[in-house]
Amino acid sequence: MSHSIVKSVSIAILPLFLLACSSENQKETKSALEMGSSRSDESGIQNEELSDSKRYSAEFKKTEQGIQQQKLIKTGELTLKSKQIEKSKANLDKVLKRIGGYYDNESFSKSAYELRYSLQLRIPSANFDQLLQSINSGSDEILAKNIHAEDVGEEYYDIETRLKSKKAYLKRYQEITGNAKNVDDLLSIENQVRQLIEEIESQEGRLRFLDNQVGYGTLNIELFKTLSHPPVLADKSSFWEDAGNSLSKGWSAIVGFVLSLLSIWPLLIILIPTGIFGYRKLKIYVKKQNK
Repeated sequence: MSHSIVKSVSIAILPLFLLACSSENQKETKSALEMGSSRSDESGIQNEELSDSKRYSAEFKKTEQGIQQQKLIKTGELTLKSKQIEKSKANLDKVLKRIGGYYDNESFSKSAYELRYSLQLRIPSANFDQLLQSINSGSDEILAKNIHAEDVGEEYYDIETRLKSKKAYLKRYQEITGNAKNVDDLLSIENQVRQLIEEIESQEGRLRFLDNQVGYGTLNIELFKTLSHPPVLADKSSFWEDAGNSLSKGWSAIVGFVLSLLSIWPLLIILIPTGIFGYRKLKIYVKKQNK
């Protein structure tokens, strides 16, 4: 009877045990699938990033061969000789203001031989040639001229294309952050996000710099005027002034000699009595020899 009861209870509990084991296995399988999905998403983004990088590079080369817009950085150096330097500077101020430019650096120097302005101008690139034409038609003599134009379009559009790609990847990484099921996955995703943000900020800064350099050209100007009168020389001194200077130097030499003797007075105290004593001995010796 007892054996029959135990058997009945075992048969009743067995289905419940199998059901619990099945539920636990389903949970573990679901967790593993979700973790694998998170890692798969991250791996897929990285593979997609490599694939897109090659694709964007190919597209950029194709664009470069086609109708890529130029991005020119204009720079130059001028040396101008003026007969009326203040008038030349005032005319340059008016032209620079009219075309929307400004002085990035301005300094003035004066010597016995010349007056000089050292100027660094920032000019809207669209008006760069206009300023050069105004200077060419002016009254100042151009002694030196050097104009440069550097096309940075290749670098600019390459950065711009890669920047769009990185922003798209950043959005994808931020979307899968919520799918991370453990600390390792979360840290891996956050590290990728941090690296992308740093790269995006660096490239955006480079684009801003290039935009500034392309938008405004830089022109360095040395504007000077040679003075007609020679430097004033000091009048030649007279004989009596030279004689007075010589006497003054001689007196200074005597005073210096006396002071040097006073500085060795302990030695003089010994040498003077010794000299006197030796002189007397020598005098007595000479008298004895004469007798």
